[in-house]
Amino acid sequence: MTEEERAWHYVLRLLSFRPRTRTELRQRLLRRGFPEELVTKILTKAEEQGLVNDEVFARLYAEDRLVFRPCPRRMVAAELRAKGVEAKLAAAAAQAALPEISEEELARRALAEKRARWEKLPPPVALRRAYSFLLRRGFSPDLARKVVEEAFGPWTSASE
Repeated sequence: MTEEERAWHYVLRLLSFRPRTRTELRQRLLRRGFPEELVTKILTKAEEQGLVNDEVFARLYAEDRLVFRPCPRRMVAAELRAKGVEAKLAAAAAQAALPEISEEELARRALAEKRARWEKLPPPVALRRAYSFLLRRGFSPDLARKVVEEAFGPWTSASE
């Protein structure tokens, strides 16, 4: 098997697990020791065959992320940039994903996933944990507080 065939099979194997960006594939091929010229040739071939398309990847990733692990759209854009998607494309994909769902609704959905864990805890503990969870997911403090108060009741001075 030629080096080009080995590189091509490696790309196909990587893509069989999940879609990847051009940058992700480039890094993996270079890390495997394939020469730069061959990597460029293989990635061009993959794009021509429709196997690699950063725009489609960004759109699908953003929608999937917002549905299955809700977080703010700016976080989705940052994750896409970390995967090698161009900044403008990442921001556009994050904003275009599920436009009917507001950031507030995303926070509610994120909290709904975990709410049952905290309902039996004392209110101050439940409020703190829910609030911290939303902050870790990347939601703003004001939005997190609003959504937590909707779910668990108002914050009292005893719970702060």
